[in-house]
Amino acid sequence: MKRTGTALAAILMIATGLVSASAATLRVGIQDDPDALDPALSGTYSGRFVFAALCDKLVDISPDLKIVPQLAEAWEWSADGKSITFALRKNVTFHDGTAFDAAAVKFNIERMKSMPDSKRKAELAPVASVEALAADKVKFNLSEPFVPLLANLSDRAGMMVSPKAATEKAGEFAAAPVCAGPYQFAERKSRDLIRVKKYPGYWDAARVGYDEVVYYYVPDSTVRLSRVRAGDLDLAERIAPTDLKTVRDDPNLALHSGQGLAVSHLMFNVGAGAKADTPLGKNSTLRQAFELAIDRNVITRVAFNGEFLADNQMIPPSSPFYDSARKAPARDVAKAKAMIAAAGMTRVPVEIQYENTAGDSRVAQIIQSMAGEAGFDVKLLPMETTTAIERYMNGNFEAYIGNWSGRADPDPTLVAFFSCAGSQNVNKYCNKDLDAILNQARGEADEAKRKALYAKATDIYLTALSSIPLHHPNWFFAARKSVGGIVMVPDGLLRLVGVRPVN
Repeated sequence: MKRTGTALAAILMIATGLVSASAATLRVGIQDDPDALDPALSGTYSGRFVFAALCDKLVDISPDLKIVPQLAEAWEWSADGKSITFALRKNVTFHDGTAFDAAAVKFNIERMKSMPDSKRKAELAPVASVEALAADKVKFNLSEPFVPLLANLSDRAGMMVSPKAATEKAGEFAAAPVCAGPYQFAERKSRDLIRVKKYPGYWDAARVGYDEVVYYYVPDSTVRLSRVRAGDLDLAERIAPTDLKTVRDDPNLALHSGQGLAVSHLMFNVGAGAKADTPLGKNSTLRQAFELAIDRNVITRVAFNGEFLADNQMIPPSSPFYDSARKAPARDVAKAKAMIAAAGMTRVPVEIQYENTAGDSRVAQIIQSMAGEAGFDVKLLPMETTTAIERYMNGNFEAYIGNWSGRADPDPTLVAFFSCAGSQNVNKYCNKDLDAILNQARGEADEAKRKALYAKATDIYLTALSSIPLHHPNWFFAARKSVGGIVMVPDGLLRLVGVRPVN
C-alpha cells in the first residue's frame, strides 16, 4: 500500500507539472484599472500596459528610443516630407482570423480620425488621407510635413484593430477588443482582472511564452509586492521606491528598472468652467510663487527615496530635445511671499485633487506643508482612481497631480498638454504663440532647429505654468525569478513577446 500510494502521489505530481507546463499563466499586478480597451478611446497608462499584450502597432520603440518595425516592416518618406509609404508584414491576422493588410490600416486610421470621442485625432491630424497601394503597401498623405508621425504610430495611434469586429460591435468594441497582438482578449471583471490568452495565429507565436496572462488590479504598491513575494503574483509594475530594498533583499525576486519618459506635474485649471475661477487659475504670477514655494528635490527624496529625478520640464533629460539651459528654480519662500503680497493677497487658497495612491498622497502632503509656509492654504482632495480621472478629463478640479507616461518624441506630450486643442489640455490653457511654435516644430526635420523651437516652447510654458512639472519617475518592476525575458523600455510597458517561464 505504501509503495502504491507513493507511486500514485508521484504520478499526480507529474500530471500536475504537465498541466502547469501546458497551461502556463503569467499573473501581473497593475496599479490602475484600465479605462476603455479601445486604442481610439483609451487615455490611461494602465490601458497602454494591457494593450502591449493585445494590440500590435505599425511600429514600436526600442530600449534606446529608436523606431523599429512591428506590423510595418519598412517605411520611406517622400522628399518633401508630406507622405510616407509603409511595407506591411505579410501573413498577419487579427484575433478573429481576418487578414491584416493595407485596407485594414486605412480603416484604422480613418476610424481614429473620425470617431466622435477618439483621443487620437490630434496625433493623426496631419494625415490627410490613406491609400492602400497593394495588400502589403499603404501610403499616408499628409497635409504638411509631420516629423513625429512615426513616434505617434508607436503608441495607440498605430495600434491596429479588426475592421470586421470594430464595425460589427461598434459601441461595444471596448468590451471585447479584437487586435493583432500576441494575446487575445478573454474576459474582464471590472476593478478586478483582465485575462488574455495566447493567440495561436500570431505572426511571432514561437516567442510567446505563456498560454495566458492575467492582469490583477491591485492599487497599493506594497500589497502588489507582498503578493509577488508570496507567490500569488509573478510580476508587479510600478513598485514604490520605498520598497526597492525589499525587492533587492529577496532571493526569489528580481528587480527590473529603467529610465522613463514619464513626468509627474501639478496642473492648474486656468480656463475650464467654474473651477478655473480661483486666484491660482487666473494669475500666472501666483503660480510662479507656488513653484518657488516648493522644493522638487525634497519631494523626490522624501516621497521616493531619491529614486526619481526632480526636474522642471515635461520632457525628460534623456531626450535630445531637453532644454538643459532652463534649470529648476531653487526654493525661495521669501520671494514667494513677496509675490503673493504684490498680488494683493496674504493667503491663497487652493484645492489639490489626486489619485489616492501612496506616491501621489506623499507628494500632495509634502507640497501642502511647503506651500503653506509661503502663504498657500492647500486643501487636499484624494480620490479613487476612476473618479479622479473622470473629474480630471472633465476639467472638474482646481489643481491636479497628474502622471503622464511620456512618449518617445516631445510632440505628443507638449501638444497634448499645451496646444489649444490638445487631448490632455483639460485645464483649457491656450497660447496662440505656443501653438504656432509647436506646429512649426512638427514639420522641422533638422534636429538642431527643432531643438531651438522646443526651447522657445519650454520658455513659454514654464512662464505661464499652467502645469508645474515636478519629477520624472523611473520604472521599477518586481518579478519572481521564474519569469525570464523581461526587457525594460523607456515607455514603461511590459512587452510580452520573449517573456517566458524559466526554471
